[in-house]
Amino acid sequence: MHRSVRHKSAIPGIDVISICSDCSFPRHTHDEFGFGYIVDGGQESWSGRGLVEASAGDVITVNPGEVHDGLGSKGRPRHWHMAFLSPDVVADYAGWPLSQIEFRDPVFRRAGMSRLVVSAIETLAGDHADPARIEESVTLVLGSLVNETVAEAVPPKLSAAVCAVMDRMRDEWFEPLSLDDFARTAGMSKFQILRTFSKEVGITPHAYLTQHRVKQARRLILEGVPIAEAAVASGFADQSHLTRAYSRQFGLTPGRDRNPKSA
Repeated sequence: MHRSVRHKSAIPGIDVISICSDCSFPRHTHDEFGFGYIVDGGQESWSGRGLVEASAGDVITVNPGEVHDGLGSKGRPRHWHMAFLSPDVVADYAGWPLSQIEFRDPVFRRAGMSRLVVSAIETLAGDHADPARIEESVTLVLGSLVNETVAEAVPPKLSAAVCAVMDRMRDEWFEPLSLDDFARTAGMSKFQILRTFSKEVGITPHAYLTQHRVKQARRLILEGVPIAEAAVASGFADQSHLTRAYSRQFGLTPGRDRNPKSA
């Protein structure tokens, strides 16, 4: 069972997604900061900040580039809302340099925090929300999250070899890159870079590259490029291949993402 809706926000750089699903999502990352709350059911997942166990009413967060998954239980759907904000929006609203911004805890269980998050997401998802009201509600949430954690924020450190491989993926994501290419870039054997990358990042090089290609495809699709063309331009074999990867990563199909509508 899986239903998802993307709500258009009046503020560029902010999206809201509502999902009700008993599906499991593989390890993946987002380019944005995310905060949200569990409406019903429970959520279990692994993330770079530890095991996440959240239930109805809990606030959940994710940082850009943070690897995480989502474990579903067939016949037991959980329902949650998430707001995703570009790093530039977060830095502007929070008033902190991006280098100092990190959500330390994947789950918050305080009633006051939950009320702030629920209010912000309801405002963002509204059809005729006032931009000034959106700015105020989002700033309150970010101020609470960031002010509590900024002093202890420590960016994760990756080895030079892994950084070099990730840089190549970002620069040449449209090329048919292989494990041999990554090994040569890192100056390691195929086994060494596979093991090192997986240990430091949390997913394999191929999985990371696929996610990056999905993000590039999403950018093209939201710009109006036909889905089939975006698939090929992003390094996928065809539209079906892209749609499967897209749905696993974002929880909705490319067509549904481009044309949000009520479930």
